[in-house]
Amino acid sequence: MSGVFAKLGALVLAVMLLVGMQRYTPSYAEITGPIPLKGNLGETLTGRIFSVRGDKVLLAEKLRFKAYGREVERDTGGVFALVIARLEAQPASVNVGSAIWRSAQGVRFVASPRVQGAPRLLGTDRLEPGLPQRGLFIFEVPREAVAGATLLVASSRWPRLDTQVEIALPAKPDIPAPLIDLGELAYE
Repeated sequence: MSGVFAKLGALVLAVMLLVGMQRYTPSYAEITGPIPLKGNLGETLTGRIFSVRGDKVLLAEKLRFKAYGREVERDTGGVFALVIARLEAQPASVNVGSAIWRSAQGVRFVASPRVQGAPRLLGTDRLEPGLPQRGLFIFEVPREAVAGATLLVASSRWPRLDTQVEIALPAKPDIPAPLIDLGELAYE
C-alpha cells in the first residue's frame, strides 16, 4: 500500500514540477527577443550595428512639404509626432528598417506612410559608417498616446537577438502646432 502512495506522490510531484516549469519558464519569443538599449532624448545610444540620438519632439496638427515636385499638405485625426534624430552606421553599412512610437499604454504606431517623399525622412536610406544622417521620424498618433511615449529604433521591425534602442520621450508634451512646414524646419 505504501508503494502505491509513493508512486502517487511521485506522480503528483512530477505534475507540479512540470506545471511550475511551464508557468515560469520564459517563452521562445522572450528568450530570442530584442535586446533593449534604453536612454533619453539627447543621449547617443550605440547598439551592435548603428547609433541613434533623438534630439527633439515636435507635435503638429498638419504637415506641409514638397514631394515629387508638388506641394503636399496632410492632416490627421490625432497629431503628427515628429522626432528629430541622428543615425549613424557602426562598423558597416546598414538599413535601419524600424521606427515605432510606443505609447505609455504599450500601443505601437509605425512611422506614417502618408508622408512618403517628405524631405529628410530617416529609415529610408542606407546608412554608411562615418556619415551620420540627421532627419525625421514621423508618426500619426492619437493625442492620448503622446505623453510618456517611447521611440523604438531597430534594424528590423521584429528584431531577434539584436539591439532595439528605446528612447524615453517627454512625459509632458508641448501643445501641437497648427501647421509645420517641413521645408522650413531647422534640424539642428
